[in-house]
Amino acid sequence: MRSSNEIFDFYRETAIFTEDDYADFMVIAQDTNLPEDGAMAVTGLTLALLERDWNREKMLLLLRVFSCASSDMIRERIVVGLLLLSLKYNTIIRADLELQDIIQEVLTDEPELSFTALCNIARTVQVKYLEKFNQQMAKDIMPLMNQVGSDEFYDVIRKHQGEMERIARMHLDQNFLVFKTAYYTDFFRSKAANWFMPWTEEQLLNLPEDEREQLQEMINLWPMCDSDKYALLGMSSVIRDTLKGQLQGDVLAQMGDSLGHATIITNGYVQQLYRYFRLSSFTHSTPFDLVPYLRDTLIYRLVVVGENAKKAINELLV
Repeated sequence: MRSSNEIFDFYRETAIFTEDDYADFMVIAQDTNLPEDGAMAVTGLTLALLERDWNREKMLLLLRVFSCASSDMIRERIVVGLLLLSLKYNTIIRADLELQDIIQEVLTDEPELSFTALCNIARTVQVKYLEKFNQQMAKDIMPLMNQVGSDEFYDVIRKHQGEMERIARMHLDQNFLVFKTAYYTDFFRSKAANWFMPWTEEQLLNLPEDEREQLQEMINLWPMCDSDKYALLGMSSVIRDTLKGQLQGDVLAQMGDSLGHATIITNGYVQQLYRYFRLSSFTHSTPFDLVPYLRDTLIYRLVVVGENAKKAINELLV
């Protein structure tokens, strides 16, 4: 019996599938006892298409499994992958009317999920804007750290107030800035699959009780994607203590509540993909670079329906 990591590697690395490989994929994705295997198979296949050349049969396989997937986690991974693939292969898909119809059927079957996932993709790309803002903020505020409370200090805060409010309103991925250095560990360097492993509470069982309680509290209070949880697990307890001291748990919990369950789940997977493409050594291109051109794509027309939806996503694309 293959492990989840082996399943991921097979569907990511195998160039040509046999009929048995296609059939096995359908079985894995429908297995209600092991939804993690199905999720890893879907991600492996998605990456095969994102990192390598177009393959219509593999794309159809991803689409076919959507209606019979064994869990919401698998369906959510399919939708996110489909959106990124449609972004990368927009020209090819526009020329294939049959494929367009199938994609439209999947996306319109879950309109809220599709729109939420697309917003999360647009939101995640704003990390680069967030990085620039933080750098500018640090440049302006650091010379005044010994003058906290002075007029000059508050002038700087007021100067950036509008941007700070916009960042808060958009729920940008601040976790990326917190955790990005924690991804340069053997755990993430050793296997591409480790970037996408679903988190389970079993990861905490072998820790000393005080560390287990510390991690559980941070995970419960702080909305984060699964790979960030593994990054947190890989930190020393001293670093985690320092990090915990910088957090305002009540604010972070409210942030999670305001985003809503569907947004957090799809956002988590989008963030895992973004971290993989931005930080890992296993890939050398990223579909997220195409997000600024989203308005010119077929998926924008299919998913962004109505003026309110356009307004919401266009704010994220600024």
